This record gives sequence, C-alpha cells and structure tokens, in this order.
Amino acid sequence: MARKKNDKYAKYRRNSKEKRKKNRLFAGIVLVILVVMILIQLGMYREKQRLEAQKKEVQQQISEEEDRTKELEKKKEYMDSNEYIEKIAREKFGLFYPDEYILEEE
Repeated sequence: MARKKNDKYAKYRRNSKEKRKKNRLFAGIVLVILVVMILIQLGMYREKQRLEAQKKEVQQQISEEEDRTKELEKKKEYMDSNEYIEKIAREKFGLFYPDEYILEEE
C-alpha cells in the first residue's frame, strides 16, 4: 500500500511540474505579447507626434496663404480703381486733366 501512495503522489508531482512548465510557457508568451504591444504603441505614439507637428506646419502655411490671398485681393481691387488708373496714366503716359497746371522742378 505504501507503494500506491508514493505512486499516487508521484503522479501529482509530475502533473504539478508539467503545470508549472505550462504556466511558465503561458507567462512567457503573455510577456512577449505585452512587450510587442508596448513597442507597437510606442511607434504609433511617435507617428502621432510627427503627424501633429506636420499638421501644425500645414495649418501655418494655409494661414500664410490666406493672408497672401487677402493682400492680392486688395491689390486687385486697387488696380481696378480709378485712382490706380489715373496714377498710371500720369506716370507712364504723362496725361493730366485739362484744368490742371503742371509745375516742374528745374
């Protein structure tokens, strides 16, 4: 009978060793998966930071171009005005109104 008890316990000891091996293997796999997930998250975080910086840069460029567009619109309105046409006529063509007197410096 003593032999059966020892055999019975040996079976449990063997099962517990196998369970410990399986548990260690499972823990190792979980650890590897966890490390891989952390590395992926870190890469995604860096990519997010890079894209946010790029987004700020593009928004700045858009703002600058909108300001430039406004300036060009103002210039276009000025060039379509009578004031600009008169200025160019006076400067380039020497035209004046009939009742104007021209004084020139010597």
